[in-house]
Amino acid sequence: MEKIEIVGVAENIFTHRGFSEKGCYASVCADNCCRRGCDVDKETYELIMLHRDEIEKIRGLSIEQCFEKQWSGQADFLGRDSISSTVVGGTCAFHISSGKGCALWQMVFKYNCSRRIIPSTCRLYPLTWDKGLLRLVDDIEKECDCLNPCNCAASNLWETQKEAIEDIFIINPSGNC
Repeated sequence: MEKIEIVGVAENIFTHRGFSEKGCYASVCADNCCRRGCDVDKETYELIMLHRDEIEKIRGLSIEQCFEKQWSGQADFLGRDSISSTVVGGTCAFHISSGKGCALWQMVFKYNCSRRIIPSTCRLYPLTWDKGLLRLVDDIEKECDCLNPCNCAASNLWETQKEAIEDIFIINPSGNC
């Protein structure tokens, strides 16, 4: 499986507190980060299509309702392209309105699907990447668990997001292939 090349890592990833051991589910934010939808890697899109029947049952929407019509053309995503999810009822089309999380996370936990069915942007939050730089997102949700001052024992973002970082990226600080 192809990975995305990263040539630099922002220093604050090593100092900013990450999620507690409960992860995003410990946050009281009501999934505010889902209100804008997400960029879905082409590879993730293909996995979603493979499991469309289960996802449609969980969400009660057709898969076609979950995606914008246009691909981004940006090659720095798994599968070398991405497409945006739609926003339905104020949150990402995959978000479960009756609780925390989304249909894609449920596919991993309930149906034992690969974590790559979850878009990279979601798996990495509150990290993102742009032009080969792995960095903290510009506008972390105020209620996010990783900002909780009582979260003193938590590891830094590099440590808490390490599994996703290693799965999605190849870190090449010299910028040479």
